[in-house]
Order: sequence, then C-alpha cells, then structure tokens
Amino acid sequence: MNNRYGVFMTGRFWTFILLMVVGFYSVTAFGQNVPKAPSIPVDDLDSLRSELTIYPQEIDFGTLGPGEEAKAIFHLTNEGPGIREWFVEGPEGWKLSESQSLSGLVGQTPEPLSIRLVYVREVGTSKNRNCSLILRLETGDHATALRRDAPVGDLREEIRFYTDGGMISFFFQVRLVELASEPLLEVEPLRMDFGTIRPGEQITKRLLLRNRGRELLKWKAGVPGGREMPSTMLPPVGRYVSLRNDVAGTDAHSFIGTLPEGLELSGKWEKEGGYPSGQGEQNILRYRFTGTGISLYFWKSPDGGPFSVFLDEQFLSIIDGFAERRERGEVLIIEEQPEATHLLTIVNGAGKVTLEGMRVFGKPIQRGPRGWISVFPDSGFTTRETDYINVALNTRQLTPGTYGDHVLFLTNGGEADVEVFLEVAAETTQRFLDVHRYLTGSDYLYTTNPKVEASSLQLQGYRHAGIVFRLFAPGTPGTTDFFRWFNKAKGDHYYSSDPKGGKPLPGYLLEGSIGNIATSRLAGTRELYRWFNPARGVHFYTTDQAGEGITKKGYRFDGIAGFVR
Repeated sequence: MNNRYGVFMTGRFWTFILLMVVGFYSVTAFGQNVPKAPSIPVDDLDSLRSELTIYPQEIDFGTLGPGEEAKAIFHLTNEGPGIREWFVEGPEGWKLSESQSLSGLVGQTPEPLSIRLVYVREVGTSKNRNCSLILRLETGDHATALRRDAPVGDLREEIRFYTDGGMISFFFQVRLVELASEPLLEVEPLRMDFGTIRPGEQITKRLLLRNRGRELLKWKAGVPGGREMPSTMLPPVGRYVSLRNDVAGTDAHSFIGTLPEGLELSGKWEKEGGYPSGQGEQNILRYRFTGTGISLYFWKSPDGGPFSVFLDEQFLSIIDGFAERRERGEVLIIEEQPEATHLLTIVNGAGKVTLEGMRVFGKPIQRGPRGWISVFPDSGFTTRETDYINVALNTRQLTPGTYGDHVLFLTNGGEADVEVFLEVAAETTQRFLDVHRYLTGSDYLYTTNPKVEASSLQLQGYRHAGIVFRLFAPGTPGTTDFFRWFNKAKGDHYYSSDPKGGKPLPGYLLEGSIGNIATSRLAGTRELYRWFNPARGVHFYTTDQAGEGITKKGYRFDGIAGFVR
C-alpha cells in the first residue's frame, strides 16, 4: 500500500467505500425498480475527467469475522467551479436492501460521508460458507444500504461516483474469515417453552451454545442466585408460548400433535430454524388466548415484508418485517386490558414472515423452589463445536400454576439470559388425544388435530372415517413420539415411533409427530396393529386384531406399532 494509504490508516477514517453501497441505479435481483439517478447531461461519463476528489481513493478494512463491522468517515470535494450534483453507483453484484439510492450536492467545501461494512452474524446454521455483508453509506440525513453474500477470503470492490463533470472510481478491500477474532457467544433459543405437564413429572429440553469467534470461549451457566450468578433477578413477566418445532427430517413446518392450545394455522407454512415461516398472502395464524395483553415475537429479514395484525376480528396495525439483516423483532399488541378471551390473527403480506411465539400477560408467573431447574453441563470451554446444554425442570414440589425463571450464561464472549416457562396442570387435565382417521383411495391418514388440517384434507379429497383410538399427550411417562410420513407417489401414509421409521423409507417425507404412543403395555392400553399391502406398497393401522377385514383387500399383518388407548 502506498504512503497516501498509509497516512489514511494511521489517522483519518476510510472514505470511499460508503459510496459503493448507496448508488445502484438499476433493477435489483429482487425485481424492484430502483429510483433513477439525477439527470446529468453527459454523453459519455466514463470518458470525462472527473472534478471530484475523495480521500482516500482506496481503503483496507483489514480482517472481519461474523458479528464484526468496520466504520469510516471520508470527504467528497468538487475541485471545479460552483456546486455539482453527484450520485453513487454500488459495486457489481450488490443489491439494494431498500429502494433507495444516494445522491447529493458538493462544492469546494469537503462533504463528509460515513460508511459502515457489517459482516452479519446470522442466527442458526447456514447451508453454505458464504458471508452475508451489508454496506451502508450516509450523508447528512440521507442513507442507503446494499448487501451481498461473498465467500470467505479476500474481497476487493469498486464504487463509482458520477457528476456532470465525469466519473471517478474508488476501491475497498477486506479479508473475510469464518470466525470473529474474539470469542463470541451465541445461544439458541433465548426463550424456552416447556409446555404443560402434570405435577411430579420431570421434563428436559436442550439449547445450543456456539462460539462464533476464533479464540476459546469460556462459559458457565446457572440460575439466579446459584453459584457465581446474580441473585436479584425477578421472574419473567407474562407466559411465553413458543411456536418452535424441533422435529427433524422435513422442510414442512408441522405442529401435528404438538400444536399449542388455541392455535390454528392456514395456508402454506414452512420451517425456518424450527419456526413457522410463510411467503405470500395466503398464510394466516389465529391464536385464541385469555389474558390482559399479548406480545408477538417474530424474525425480521431482507426478505421480510409487512403483515397485518387483528384482534377480535378488528384491524389493529401493519407490522414491518423488513430488516437489513436477520434479527429478532418484538411488538406489543395490547396491554392492560380487562382479563378476557381474545383472538389474535396474523395475516401475511406479500413478503416473508417468520414467527417465533407470543407472550400472554395476565397470569401471575411463579418462581419454583431452589433446585427445580438444573443445568448440565453447567460450565465448559468451546472452540468451533456446538455444545448442547440440557435444562431439566422437576415439578415434584410444584402446585398447579404457571412458572418462569432464567438460565444465565456468563462468558468471556458476552452474556445471555434464557427465559424458561412451564405450566403445571391439575391432575384432571386431559392426558389423551383422540385420533381421527381420514381416507382417500387407499391412503389412510391419522391425525389428532383435524381442525388444523381441515382445509388441506378437504382440498385433497379425504373423508372422515371417525375416531379410531387415542394417543397420549406429549410428556406422558412411558411414551414417545408417534411420527407420520407421506409418500406422494404411492399415496400412502406411514407411522412409527422410530424417528427414522424403523426401516428404509425411500420417497417418504416426515410430516411430524401426531402425539405420543406407549412403547410397552401400560395400564388401559391395547395394541395398534400395522398392516401392509405389498401389491400397492401402502399401510393400514387398527386396534382390531383381525384388521377390520383388510385382508380381503390384499393386506397382510406387519407387526405392532405400539400401544394406545
């Protein structure tokens, strides 16, 4: 690097990069029409000598890792007479985050501009090793931002400034690395909903701990008042209801068998990071709750768009789901209302909306006795691996009610506060799930949530054949998930307590769990028999040992799937 650049690096801030971000006066890759640049009467801008000067002409941002950013201030000057209008054109391959470009006026007095290059630290895992970058350029009260994905390694880009006096090019370079220079904590999820269980039971869930930095992350975890943990934290306010679904093996987001009480979805919802994500205007969420208020948690993103919020069928507002980077969003819908039953409705707009959950206010949140939450492991060292931390709740000394607390992470790369929620139900709470049978052709579909699947079942021509047996509610001791798969080519549903199906299932897609099934005979249970038609490759399930006469249709006995009510 020459002396001019060296002087810049030791003293003044980097200049020219900001320009690259903002201009971009063409149709973006998203198909948006970007505003046109100011009208400059020049036949061939590239052929003219520019009267603009920028200091410095090239900048080196050094090394950037996830979550890191570089900032700079630079000055644009017109060495010619009078005031000149200018606009900036972003580097090739960069896309405007919004339909905004940057332009301005400049004279002999240097015009300050600021620039920021951000290496976005995306939440969740990525399918590729590309870096998500945001380049933001500001002057006065005006700003614009561009983004692109780039592979790790060296990156050098050109930004062009135009006036009616010509064009001048500037360059910036940066070395992109997979890990930040310092330890950087990431914990997911930040809110844990353990659902509803009966007194005396124990339930365990996992959260993920990652280090997004190159240096060793040293961490310890515990509850407030525990070993070396703060002791002044109050219980969380409001009951959090999560929409997270951790069933793996399918791209479709399914709440089958684990749908929170009072929740209905319609439209096409897919799974993103375990949460329901909808693209387009046909996706609707309805949630019926009892309380004095409610907040909504969601994800903002560059693909995010507006969505409408209704309460009790009355329009409240439009929420913007757009952000330059993927980040959490929270909006308070209503508060301090008389306690009553309400219906919250979310209607997606043209963009994407990804929903995390809701927080319902009104119910008092209790803190359990010492030891009701245990964390294991509770300390460690993390380099580049993902650590799985178990959070276990013991309800042995808890009376029916709503409980909440915190699990704290203290590290040399930041801190995290994970909220934990649990509903302890009375013994009279229903522990069984009615299983409805639907039929179309030779395909037998079993579901515990016919209301949620009603529109899909009707569209695909299924007819209701009644309630045929009952499964157990999630968390029932001695039971496990009963998973459902579907083979579209065969037109066949398959069910098993084995997450992998218990046998090869080519062409089958996992649709989720429809409830829990006993893996051994419990009091009051009976066998659920599986039958198979080798000619058609389809399955049938029944508690009738004779198969309800299915042998006449070419089916043969294929084993016991488990034990049901």
